[in-house]
Amino acid sequence: MLIEAELLGSVARIATGAIAGAALAIAAISAPWRVWLSDRERQWVWLGSLAMLVGLWSMKAGITPGLSLRFLMVSTLTLMHGWQLAVIGSAMALAVLGYAGQADWASFGADLLCMAVVPAAATAWLHEFVHSRLPHNYFVYFFVTVFVGSALAYNLAGLARVGILSAAGSLDAAQVGPEYFAVLPLMSFGEAFVNGMIMAMMVVYRPQWVMSFDDRLYLRRRDG
Repeated sequence: MLIEAELLGSVARIATGAIAGAALAIAAISAPWRVWLSDRERQWVWLGSLAMLVGLWSMKAGITPGLSLRFLMVSTLTLMHGWQLAVIGSAMALAVLGYAGQADWASFGADLLCMAVVPAAATAWLHEFVHSRLPHNYFVYFFVTVFVGSALAYNLAGLARVGILSAAGSLDAAQVGPEYFAVLPLMSFGEAFVNGMIMAMMVVYRPQWVMSFDDRLYLRRRDG
């Protein structure tokens, strides 16, 4: 979902850059650094997740000129490490892509908003909502928080991208057509499926790597 810099005017670049910068600053201030820095294993898992993210974001599927779709996997990053580290890690991954010439530095703010801030915020919000309103059950966590959350986050990220292009007056230049809105939900299903597989393996084999999952809570035995 990278946005080509030529599709954004100077006002849109400044506005998205300012909003993304504010979100990144809030993430850096509120991140659980003390817990993260005390766990060397979690640090290596996070860095490995970023390497996977860079490789994944290097691939794309073109739909219409000026618009491309790719899996994000930010929901997995958010559920494993928290939305703050997901946003910070995504910014680092985008910086690597920018250095490699696969992303435009001029659209860094817009890309960070669409590919990280929006999906991470949506995933974190849904997790908190489900955790407070629905039973603490593995299947609720997996099918609602992970599967539905990943699909919702992906669709919102795509709509945020369209919204930015619309605000910049570039929808015609990007040639956004009905096929984009038809493929976006299909891609979101694939996004949910991939996130679901990864998270299912994590909570079964390495639950300590998943910040949002407490096996004592979700898998506790109920008497009666």
